[in-house]
Amino acid sequence: MHLHQLKYFVSIVDTGSMTKAAERCFISQPSISQQLSKLEESVGKQLFSRIKGRLVLTDAGQVMYEQAQKILTDVEEAKHRVSDLDENSGGHVSIGILPTLAPYVLPKTLPALSKNHPDATVTVREEISESIVAAAGRGELDILIEVLPFDESNLHVEPLFSDDFYVAVHEDDPLAQREVVSIDALDDMSFILLEDIHCLARQIEQYCFNKQFVPKALFQASQLATVKQLIQLNYGISILPRICIDEDADAGIRYIKLAGETPSRKVVLATAEDRYISPAAEYFISYVKEQFQEA
Repeated sequence: MHLHQLKYFVSIVDTGSMTKAAERCFISQPSISQQLSKLEESVGKQLFSRIKGRLVLTDAGQVMYEQAQKILTDVEEAKHRVSDLDENSGGHVSIGILPTLAPYVLPKTLPALSKNHPDATVTVREEISESIVAAAGRGELDILIEVLPFDESNLHVEPLFSDDFYVAVHEDDPLAQREVVSIDALDDMSFILLEDIHCLARQIEQYCFNKQFVPKALFQASQLATVKQLIQLNYGISILPRICIDEDADAGIRYIKLAGETPSRKVVLATAEDRYISPAAEYFISYVKEQFQEA
């Protein structure tokens, strides 16, 4: 049994696919299949069953998955502790953050980290919620900057701020003159929305559902910056979080409060319980809280 076999096995479980696991691990699909076969030979048990084309863990596979996660976490922690023996380096910092937060949080925090720990090794994973939460569970990340709700198992979670939602319209839109707008007033208007893969898109969708409102989607984009650019071109309107508002860069966009209780998402900072945190990671956590945590 080898560590790389455990890593491949865990990736197969997490992605649910040999092909996706191979892509994540940067090897070929035949190679990862071969390594899985060798792992099964070494433990003497079949780890997966194929049910209607899906890979499903056997009982032995479930036990192996839980133990493999622990082994990989311990190995990563040992590597970090050894690399941090040089106290001047600050060690390693691995950060997981949502794509709808990264462009607005990292430029305000990473420069300070680089200034105070210039020799620290920093890794950033900007991925969807499910991916970075799973990575934290595998011990691959020190810090998560996330949005509730998510699986908080074995994580220490601290609130940072409430990110309110606003209606964003072009300055020439009749709604642009309003201070507050009800969701019903947006009926039949063309919306520019984020792709459903983002948890922000699902949260806005849930807010609309609770208000018995169905936005008429004209465009779907993968980034908030693209949504804003399309609004500036007067292609439609959207509902956007406060953190992405930039008065200097948002020429032509007007942001309007939604009537009633202000919808928002809860942004948090999470760290793995009982995980070794390098000096540089401790500094980053402290600085993020200083910059963003609400009283």
